[in-house]
Amino acid sequence: MRCPDFEHLLGYHAAPLLAGLTAGSLLSFQKSRFQDFEALLASYEPCFSCKGISTFHVAEGEEYVLILFYRAELVARALAVPEAQTILCEAGYRITDSMEERLEFLRLRMRVRKTLPPEVGLFLGYPPADVREFITRRGQDFVYSGYWKVYTNEAEARALFEEYSVCTQEFCTRLEAGRPLAELVQAV
Repeated sequence: MRCPDFEHLLGYHAAPLLAGLTAGSLLSFQKSRFQDFEALLASYEPCFSCKGISTFHVAEGEEYVLILFYRAELVARALAVPEAQTILCEAGYRITDSMEERLEFLRLRMRVRKTLPPEVGLFLGYPPADVREFITRRGQDFVYSGYWKVYTNEAEARALFEEYSVCTQEFCTRLEAGRPLAELVQAV
């Protein structure tokens, strides 16, 4: 089941993930925009899974669902960085937990906090130093803002953001030209 609206949302909001440049993307979907959202998502699962992309429902309400699209290997690598492990431990995660257990704990923290916990940035591949500073400074006093709030390595972040923007533009242009999503999604 092909759905151009769903594919356009994915391309616009998750092209860097779909192209293999990032570990994860977090997308919110208004379920009523689609006839049967869960069936639609399930119809794309074979495409995602054969390219190394998994999905996880972080939060769900009557009207909206928040889904993490991620590459487990890249997320595991990002979470294994010592500074990332320290941030996760401070938030209550156990280093010995599996990826599934960490995702379940993320969902629990989302439910308890009623907002995205700041460590979600680690699951998206954000630099641990920026996640740490975001927590410390409560989202204030950043030096640059784009795909995330930047506190360290501004030049490096700007270059990455430019790469992500070019990727998104090219991905969406190809989708609009009729290229199938399955052809555009890259395996890593």
